[in-house]
Amino acid sequence: MATHRSSQMLPPGSASARTLAAALEATGTAQFGASLLNHLQEACGADYCAVFRLGAEAPSELATGSHDGSATAQDRVSTYLARQTWEKDPAMVYAQTRLPAHQPLLMRMDLRRFEDEDLREAVWPRIRDRLVIAGRSGRSVYSMSILREGRGGFSPDEVKRVGDSAALLISVLAKHAELQRDRGQSPDLSGVISSLPDIEACLAALSPLTKREAEVCARILYGLSTAGIALDLDVGTETVKTFRKLAYRRLGIGSERELLGWYLGLQQKWRG
Repeated sequence: MATHRSSQMLPPGSASARTLAAALEATGTAQFGASLLNHLQEACGADYCAVFRLGAEAPSELATGSHDGSATAQDRVSTYLARQTWEKDPAMVYAQTRLPAHQPLLMRMDLRRFEDEDLREAVWPRIRDRLVIAGRSGRSVYSMSILREGRGGFSPDEVKRVGDSAALLISVLAKHAELQRDRGQSPDLSGVISSLPDIEACLAALSPLTKREAEVCARILYGLSTAGIALDLDVGTETVKTFRKLAYRRLGIGSERELLGWYLGLQQKWRG
């Protein structure tokens, strides 16, 4: 299912290189999704794309693009997230739990053979072929679905072209996310939640959480998904959700964002 490839710049002066440069220029703006899809159409004949940042509890949408300028990709992503269909998406689960530390991942799925009818029909009707790239930039994980409709699937050359530029594409996605964050005036958390042992030490020293609650919350703060936390702690996903619920109730919070705000205050005391 997974193919690992080294990164390689697209040939200078090619149409794909020019459209990728245009997508880079559009990072941080509302035009990024359309510019990115324009590049993917040149590179591999894509009809739709959807970009996500993978979080501890759920993916978050960063951009979408549709070949006809419609809201089709946006609507499909909204359904995908609202129904929590991503929890049954093998490509997303694989990216959340088994992504290599230093190398981007390329996955390909022939949706005609996809067993989950709800996932295929509700989210990807008429889609014939799908490529997914995923990779890390800093402490964040990004994923992009590249979709083609009913005509023939991606050719070997098209798949190779996407794979060869995967690392570069992940960097572009990260740049877009960074600019979006800066415009929202979000704090720079580099160094604050980049070390799991440090997070666990802070929680053990100052928080009212039980040992297991602290282990789960530390991994949420570190950026692991529910499935990733379950694998790391060798427990089931329902166990992770139970301890997350207990921890949130004990702290009087209701979301990952509130957990982060609470931890930042606790971390200042711990450093002091």
